[in-house]
Amino acid sequence: MDAILSILGVLGAVACVGAYFLLERGVFRADGMAYYAANGVGAVLILIAALYEFDGGDMGVVVQEICWITVSAMGMWKVRGLAK
Repeated sequence: MDAILSILGVLGAVACVGAYFLLERGVFRADGMAYYAANGVGAVLILIAALYEFDGGDMGVVVQEICWITVSAMGMWKVRGLAK
């Protein structure tokens, strides 16, 4: 199980960094659903990996990923035209 969760965490990091890379290369748009979704999915995967064996030292990671998930959700909400 440890290996699976480590892989999930790495995949999450790849998704977040990959989204930024694709944004810089002009593949993703900063206001596009794909960018927000990749960041959100990446953050969820990292959060799952961090919470598996949570200790006090992981609090920074947990807070950061919750922020990423929130920002990504707000962006997807905006792209869908549900925010004003």
